[in-house]
Amino acid sequence: MALTEAVTASDTRSTTVTDVDTTGAAAAAEKDAKTGYRPVPVWFFGFEGLMGAGYDVAKSYPGAWMFLAAALVVNIVLARTVLRGRLKMAKAMLKGKRTRKIALGLIALRMGVHMALGAVGVAATSGPAHLAFAVLMCGSTVALLAFDQRVMLRALNA
Repeated sequence: MALTEAVTASDTRSTTVTDVDTTGAAAAAEKDAKTGYRPVPVWFFGFEGLMGAGYDVAKSYPGAWMFLAAALVVNIVLARTVLRGRLKMAKAMLKGKRTRKIALGLIALRMGVHMALGAVGVAATSGPAHLAFAVLMCGSTVALLAFDQRVMLRALNA
């Protein structure tokens, strides 16, 4: 009889742990349903970063415009299908002042760095220099958009 009680007690404990995990996930899903804003995955911002770096990518590799056009199509298809439920968050981000400031800041950063390099006498005209700018612009865009989304979600959930 003692063996049966021990097996029953261990089954009860494992069920309790599962219930705690399920209610945590259910609470998170319920919170998302209340606010209506689900975060856009950070990998999706990579497409936006690629579009921001498009000029430098095309300068480095002139044939890359076909790759950029294909990435734009993939971006649109993913936004309309896989991420359809998260479009509300993306639209809220695009309407925000902070997102516009980020876009203008990235343009100013790009122009400022080119002007500073031109003033020093080191123009970025080679393929590797443009590729370095592309990596800088893509990384900056992804990081800033992910940060903006996190700040916006905190404000909306508060």
